[in-house]
Amino acid sequence: MMNPLNLFRHPAGLRDLTAAEVLAARDAGRAVVIDVRTPSEYRSGHIEGALSIPMGREAQILRQWAPDTPLILICRTGHRSQAVAHVLLKNGYQAVSHLKGGMTAYQREHYPVTVD
Repeated sequence: MMNPLNLFRHPAGLRDLTAAEVLAARDAGRAVVIDVRTPSEYRSGHIEGALSIPMGREAQILRQWAPDTPLILICRTGHRSQAVAHVLLKNGYQAVSHLKGGMTAYQREHYPVTVD
């Protein structure tokens, strides 16, 4: 079960990325980009190529990717991605990053979003 306080804790081992770093990693195929927002948030605008796996479905990530797979987590402001990262890191994942400031920061910098 997820501890709600982990929304506000930056876990040791979590790397903060800028929007430019996220896009560079995605474009180079160096990481899996996972959007942990709700499905409606995802549909309203997400980073192209990001997979929608909402917070609370961490078991799907644990089943689908090996612990050494580079993962980049995205949410609206960075809090939910921190909480999901806490679960992944606790389960032995070593290459977990997140978009610092989330989609709010991404859109403030006028990067493109995909709408479904």
